[in-house]
Amino acid sequence: MRFSIDTKFARVKAWLYAMFQEHNFINLFRYNFHKISDGVYRSSQPTMYQLERDVKKYGIKTILNLKGANPNSAYYLFEKEKCEELGVKLVDITVFSRRIPDSKTLVEAKEIFGKIEYPMWMHCKAGADRTGVYATLFQYFHEKKPIEETNQLRFWPFGHIKYAKAGKIDFYFEKFKEYQKEHPEADLLYWAENIADTEALDREFKPLKIADVLYDYVLRRQ
Repeated sequence: MRFSIDTKFARVKAWLYAMFQEHNFINLFRYNFHKISDGVYRSSQPTMYQLERDVKKYGIKTILNLKGANPNSAYYLFEKEKCEELGVKLVDITVFSRRIPDSKTLVEAKEIFGKIEYPMWMHCKAGADRTGVYATLFQYFHEKKPIEETNQLRFWPFGHIKYAKAGKIDFYFEKFKEYQKEHPEADLLYWAENIADTEALDREFKPLKIADVLYDYVLRRQ
């Protein structure tokens, strides 16, 4: 379905779709906004009121949209418009919550963190899984924290469920830490490019069925 926000009627239609079909209304009750570091924040997809309020409150210069550019999304059209209105750089990045990241994803993250303007704010839909992945990579690449010292993939307070399919990333990092114990000189990029067999790791990871039901049908995560 394609949307337009060029007329009043079209805007109302798009707003209703964004709020209820794209579940933006949930963030009126659970915004999931947190500070990662000085000048770096994470959240679920904000409403346009929340976006404008917190861009001004925290002096945000860059927003990382981890759902990727989607001109067929009513929410995306409003977010893009609001960022242009506020003079905020919107960077669209496609991150997957149920897929082990490849080396290209890691390289892209490292480059993005090094070139964007701060303060920065990142979000996906629920602010739990994709945002947790990127927040972890921010701490690892930009703040130089060892993976075992990162703290962005947690059930509380972020809502990340490592026993569902989104736990593949936790499993991936655990395997990296095991490798690094025997090869302390190795970093995550070396592991991703030369050692990790993502297809084998994907097959090895076994989510709990009840966690997947909660993830897919109750929380309706993406």
